[in-house]
Parts: sequence; C-alpha cells; structure tokens
Amino acid sequence: MYSEMSQPTYVCFPRRRRRSETNLKIVLEQELSRQVAEAVTELLQVLCCGEESAVFAFSSLSRNPTLNANASSCAATIAREEAFHDQLLRGLRNVLPKPRADFALIGKLKEFYRSLNTPDLFVHLTQICALDSAVCLILSAVRECGRPIGNNVTLNAIFSRIQRDEVGHVRASGRLTRELGSGRVAADCFVRTREKLAGVILERADALETLHVDPAVLTRNLFQGGPRSLLRQC
Repeated sequence: MYSEMSQPTYVCFPRRRRRSETNLKIVLEQELSRQVAEAVTELLQVLCCGEESAVFAFSSLSRNPTLNANASSCAATIAREEAFHDQLLRGLRNVLPKPRADFALIGKLKEFYRSLNTPDLFVHLTQICALDSAVCLILSAVRECGRPIGNNVTLNAIFSRIQRDEVGHVRASGRLTRELGSGRVAADCFVRTREKLAGVILERADALETLHVDPAVLTRNLFQGGPRSLLRQC
C-alpha cells in the first residue's frame, strides 16, 4: 500500500476550505502495482479538475434567475453531489503516488473548462450534457471487468458511485436543454464540446493504456451519438 503524501486538495480551481470539510481517507482494499497506481493518479488529474469545475457550474446554475424553482433546486442538488465526488477523488489522491508535475496539462484543463463558461443557458446546459455523458463513458471503460480498476473493490465502488450520479445529471440537464432549444443546435454544441474533451483526454493516453483502455477506441466512442443517445451511452 502506498503511504499518504501531502498534496493540494484541488487540481485546477482553488477554493476556501470549510471547517466542516474533512479529508476522506480511503484505504484501498486491494494493493495496486506501482504502475497502475501511477496511471490512476494521472487520470485523476483530469477527473478531479472536471469535478471541481462542475461544483462551480451547478452552484452558479442554481442561482440563475432564468431557471424556475424546480430547476434551481435540481441544480443545487447536483452541485452537492458533484462536491461529494470531488471529496471522494481528493481522498484517493491522498493515498496514491503524487502525479508528475505537468503544468502544460493543468493549463489546458483550466483553459478547457473556462472556455465552457457562457451566459447562454442553453449552450451551457448542452455542454454539461456532453461532459457528464462523456464521464459516464470514461468511467464505464476503466471499470470494465478484468481491467485494473474493475478488479479493485474500492476503486470500482468509488467510480461506480460517481458514474451512477452522473447518469442522473445527464438526465436532468438533458431535460432542461430540450425545453430550451432545438436538437440541431444542441447536437452541434455537443460535438464541439466532446472534441475539445477528447483532446484533453488524449494527454493521458499512456495512463489509459496502463489501465487496459484503448485511447483510440475511447475517443471514437466519445464521438458517437449525440444528445438524444446520452443515456444509452451511459
């Protein structure tokens, strides 16, 4: 088992630590090889940045005056769930090897997530649909039976919980998107967002290969379908 290392509690977006916040200590039930552990922590850099961004995005949406009371409440619930995901992943980072310093990747992640910030609620929700459903695909791929994460009880349980929640997030944001705009425009925005994400994911192609995931196949799956097939992809 790997000894705990002191690491920042965020990847891309720093925020104040609340007194009530506790660092989740997760002890892996099955020892990972050094190579697999390093691959997991490399992938976590991408996933953690996404969860941090999602907390801010849904918290902001919950306060958007354009949304009705039910939609605002839904966004607030999702924000809390995303914050819990962030806590789970930060706990994992505390027990895994420290990732290699890669300021170029962090810069790309920040640029990618900040590029999604738009006052257009329809576009914003479509982007969220694209990202959340992509996370479902990524988690489904790494959790496949016979792969290192799928074979590890603790890691599989954590990623399974996150994937299950993300399916609900896709359903909720997709429902709001359909109420706000046309499927054609949504499809265009969906594809552009997925293309940008694929470019970031490929920065960790070596980690995916170590986790027995073919980066080319994963990228191809990210480009298949559109907003109307989100739940089938998850």
